[in-house]
Order: sequence, then C-alpha cells, then structure tokens
Amino acid sequence: MSLLARARGRLYDWTWLHRFALAMGPSGLIAVLAGWITTEVGRTAWTVQRSDAHRGIGVAAGGPGVAASLLAFVVVYFAVFGAGVLYILKLMAKPPAAARIPPPHIPSRTAGTTPAAALRPDTLVGE
Repeated sequence: MSLLARARGRLYDWTWLHRFALAMGPSGLIAVLAGWITTEVGRTAWTVQRSDAHRGIGVAAGGPGVAASLLAFVVVYFAVFGAGVLYILKLMAKPPAAARIPPPHIPSRTAGTTPAAALRPDTLVGE
C-alpha cells in the first residue's frame, strides 16, 4: 500500500494510508499472543496423551496451569505494549528541536588529527 502511495507521490499526505498504519499498531502484540496460544494448544494435546502428565511427573501443566500462564503472558505483554505506547506518545508531545547552527570555521577533530596551536620557530624544543 505504501509502495503505491510512493509511486503516486502521496506517501506523506495519503490519509487512508496513515489511518491504516495507525490501526496496525497493535498487530505485533496480537501476533505474539496468537503464537503463544498456538504453542499452548499444541502442548496441551501432548500433555493429555502423556501418562506422566497425569501422575504429576515431568513438565506437565494442566488446565489451570495453562490458564495461569496465558494470563501472566497477556498481563506482561500488555504492560510492555502500554509502556511502549506511553513512551511514543511522550516523544510525540515534544516539538521537533530547532536546527543547530554550525560552529564557525574552527579546526576540529577528524580521523586521526588533533588541532593544535601553530608552532612558532622560537618555541621549538631542541634547537
């Protein structure tokens, strides 16, 4: 979609593209949660079929354990996502910084050189 907007020369002023990008903000969180659910559904089938899980041996997690794990996962990711949103909103609240005025033409450090005072013949050592 953005490639089409760029080709048309409207990348920065296409309102629908900006709304779509804004709506896609939580998609990362949704993808992580969907991946977790997929993982746990596959693991639960293994837990039910494994006899050690019923005896409490090994890494078995019953229904309450899976539910608690999902709840913890959701809470932690919502906290991280919320902190990220608050940080981005804080950054957006500040206006852009004014452009810096370049310093006057004074020698400055560059790769491998250090500015030094000019040497006068009468200050040379060893002569």
